[in-house]
Amino acid sequence: MTGWTVMVRGIRYRAGRSLVVLLLAAAATTAAVLAPAYTRAAQQSVLTDGLRNAPPSATALVAVAEGTADSAPAAHNATGDARALIKGSLARHPVLNGLVGTGVAGVDADTTIGSRSEPLAARLAYRDNVCANLRLEGECPIDSGQLLVSKRTAEAYGIKVGDGLDLRFANVPGGRAHVFEVVGLYTPIDQNAAYWGLAGYFAGGAGSPEASATRIDAVFTGDEDDVRLESAATVSMRLEYPLRAGEVQLGDVDRVHADLGAVDADLSVQELDLRTELPSILDEVSVDQRAIGRTVPIIAVPLVLLCWFVLFLIVASLVEERGPEIALAKLRGFPAGRAARFGLGEVLLLVVLAAPVGVVAGLGLVELAARSVLAEGTNVEVRWPVFAAAAGALLAAGLAALLAGRRTLRKPVLSLLRRVPARGRWQAGLAEGVVVALAAASLFAALGDRTAPLALLAPPLLAVVAGIAAGRLLGIWSRVRLTVARRRGRIPALLSAAQLARRPAAHRAVVVVTVAVALLAFAATAWDVAAQARRDHAVDTLGADRVYSVTAAHPDALIDAVHGADPSGSSMPVVRSAEQYNGAQVELIGLQAPLLANVVQWRDQNRDQVSGIAAALRPDSAVDPLELDGRVGVQVRVRAVGGGQARLGAIVSVPGEPPTTVSLGLLSRGTVTYSAAVPDCADGCRLIGLSVSRAGASTAPLAVDLDVREVRSGRGPLPARLEDRRAWRALPDRAPGARVVATPGTSLRLTASGVTRGDVVLAHLDAPEALPAVVAGRAPAEDERATEFSFPGFAQSPQPFEVVRRTTLLPRAGNHGLLFDLDYAVRAAEQTASLADSTQLRYEVWANANAPADLDRRLARAGVQVLRTQTMADELDRLGRRAPALGLWLYLLAGGAAVLLAIGVVLLSAYVGADGRRYELAALRVAGVRRRLLRRGVLREQLALLGMPLVVGFAVGVAGAILMLPGIPLVAVDTVQPEVRYEPGLGALPAAVAVSVVGLAFAVIVVLRTLRRATPDRLREDAR
Repeated sequence: MTGWTVMVRGIRYRAGRSLVVLLLAAAATTAAVLAPAYTRAAQQSVLTDGLRNAPPSATALVAVAEGTADSAPAAHNATGDARALIKGSLARHPVLNGLVGTGVAGVDADTTIGSRSEPLAARLAYRDNVCANLRLEGECPIDSGQLLVSKRTAEAYGIKVGDGLDLRFANVPGGRAHVFEVVGLYTPIDQNAAYWGLAGYFAGGAGSPEASATRIDAVFTGDEDDVRLESAATVSMRLEYPLRAGEVQLGDVDRVHADLGAVDADLSVQELDLRTELPSILDEVSVDQRAIGRTVPIIAVPLVLLCWFVLFLIVASLVEERGPEIALAKLRGFPAGRAARFGLGEVLLLVVLAAPVGVVAGLGLVELAARSVLAEGTNVEVRWPVFAAAAGALLAAGLAALLAGRRTLRKPVLSLLRRVPARGRWQAGLAEGVVVALAAASLFAALGDRTAPLALLAPPLLAVVAGIAAGRLLGIWSRVRLTVARRRGRIPALLSAAQLARRPAAHRAVVVVTVAVALLAFAATAWDVAAQARRDHAVDTLGADRVYSVTAAHPDALIDAVHGADPSGSSMPVVRSAEQYNGAQVELIGLQAPLLANVVQWRDQNRDQVSGIAAALRPDSAVDPLELDGRVGVQVRVRAVGGGQARLGAIVSVPGEPPTTVSLGLLSRGTVTYSAAVPDCADGCRLIGLSVSRAGASTAPLAVDLDVREVRSGRGPLPARLEDRRAWRALPDRAPGARVVATPGTSLRLTASGVTRGDVVLAHLDAPEALPAVVAGRAPAEDERATEFSFPGFAQSPQPFEVVRRTTLLPRAGNHGLLFDLDYAVRAAEQTASLADSTQLRYEVWANANAPADLDRRLARAGVQVLRTQTMADELDRLGRRAPALGLWLYLLAGGAAVLLAIGVVLLSAYVGADGRRYELAALRVAGVRRRLLRRGVLREQLALLGMPLVVGFAVGVAGAILMLPGIPLVAVDTVQPEVRYEPGLGALPAAVAVSVVGLAFAVIVVLRTLRRATPDRLREDAR
């Protein structure tokens, strides 16, 4: 019989134990393969997520050229020529060329449209295949001189299909009119689609090249030459090549960087400007990728070492169990080499067979993680590091088997034939000392820098130390209990303590169980804390269940659009800006305070607290604005006018425009109602004050004394609150050197004297002079705790603020910002400036979970283009696929695998040496010990063997998490949580406790079942 035949028959004879060894060896290879395979897949996932989550306009390659036909290169005068140049450049760089889609060309110029009731400004635009992205009423323009006009523009200005429009190019002085025929009306299918880019074709009311013209949506032509009718007109040409984000692989990144630089150089020669944010996005992604490359191997190392240690224990136990067989082989004359092969051949063969199984299992686990956790489209990659890791695991497993069997194989024959368990040796104590020293070094490193590689090994090393200590304590406790039980005659305690005291293998099992449970407890605690941190971060980042970044003509236009799109109040308009102060950025957020509690999610603030903040931002005593509907009238009793003629005026604020003064007429003594039409008030405006100005050529100081009795609009009297001191105030600074006094009462009396410069102004205070604000962090003033200060507001001029609350952070603004009521802020800003011209304002819409699901489309129909949509669920999903979360996923997987290994060790201990154990129990039963007492003794033994490591393991794991988590990035690579918090609930930690307890309880039940056959029949020689 050959050696191979003996090994194969031995494996089949000990099929159950051989399967366990095979699985453990495969587990070691699986753990080794996980590190390189998961690292690669996680890095690819981060890359795919980073590119997909970026706006398509940011990752696209956009070639831009601006200029006139007189000054531009020939390639600028036709999109076909420019496309050919770009195509040629991309063809020389195949990697980048294979990752971009078909380019979309667009050409546009600013024009004004005449022959209407009022001048209009529109962008005359050509775009490839535009009609396929529009819903048309009429025809698609195919010939020159034909136009498409948006349906809402047509309805607003009475434009019909077949009408002719006179277009003049905006920047050509004295340019002639070009007549175009309207052949169709359009509505965008999806104005937020990537096809439209950032050109902003549908921004009616967003300003115009001429202050006197109202901007409308773009008008589209089917012939790009129509845009170049005037050689002196400034034309903008854009060719946009979208990136196929899901096709970018890790191996492409370096080549993409190089290709972008080369294409940029090629196009710059032709005066084409390449614009893309792709390089910066790839750089941001690389930060997470490097973090994954550092942390995943460190997470995999404890699991690999545990697998090898378990394999070492199992092989040592199996070889020790085969001691009598090895002794017989030696007695029959086998030389030392053959005896060693006889003792270890089966194990080494199983280790070799386990290697491909482990590779397949590791790749399968990574593929499962890729499909369930990582970004869609991510798959496992079979590369050389995987096979290198498998080869290393195979060698290490073989070495562990050799070391495990070496001690038994070197024993003399008589020692092998004895049944007395082996005693511990000094080498074990030395190894334990090395582990303790490494744990101390890692703990010292963690106290200095928790992100250092050695510090990251602190939790598993502390777990090993705890396991060693638990094993030692179990031995000491068992010997003490053995003495006590012997003296008191308690048989179950005597039996359990004797077994634990004399079995070194039990102490090793304690180490395995403690380490495994500690790894799982650390991973579960870290996962729960990180999940809470991700939720907190998402709430802080978004501030609402959904956030839409939009474009709007001005704040009032956004307010009207949002209220029209969602009358339920489940969403609200938000205007933001940012200012620098003392080297730091201060975020300014204006939102509608009455909707604050209904929409906003604010960490550490409950609904009642948020309602209190809203009430403080907009108190009930606030003065309502005086809304006008096309006319304004003021009833005035003039007591006296001196120094010449005086003119009464109404200061009116039109949404999006600077305040204007409408003349109401010359003042004359007596009671007169002065009125006038307000032409720009068709869509609503408000009265923000009254003025008295000099009329005529007199230079004498002006003096007036009058009573304002009533303020009217076209619909009747307005609630002017003339008796309220908070509603009206004279502004002496508008008439320097004069004495101006306003006295509220039954009528509002205004007296002024010595007016030589400026106008006498009586302001209606529909916004507080000092805006109530919630301040996060220090106040942007010399006194960081100031309760009142001035800071640039929406109008970019100093605005007084009054602090009504202080907080550590603001939703969507972080720890340094101001939150105030939007209506107040807009009213205050529009008293002096137009907000339509502000480039500092950022417009958003915040919505709760009850807001309409199609809110983005409703906003688009209202003229508000949605640039980006963020949701709480998407943000949590995105954060769950960043580097810290992906590392914790692997840690959680490693912890679960470690507990499974521990359960396997406990189960195997029930089979290895089970015959001898059953023989002992059978002998005790023959000696008169009742079965119930034997069962209780075994149960107490197992509870002591598993109970202590279970408790110690969870305690050490949680303690390690408390130690390490404050310095470990939990949400983003570049941020740590200085104060971590854990909210008890149904999370990973309770699940880990339940799984561990149930798994180990199952192992105990199996152990007890294996001992049922400990009957007196076992004492018969043939039963053994």
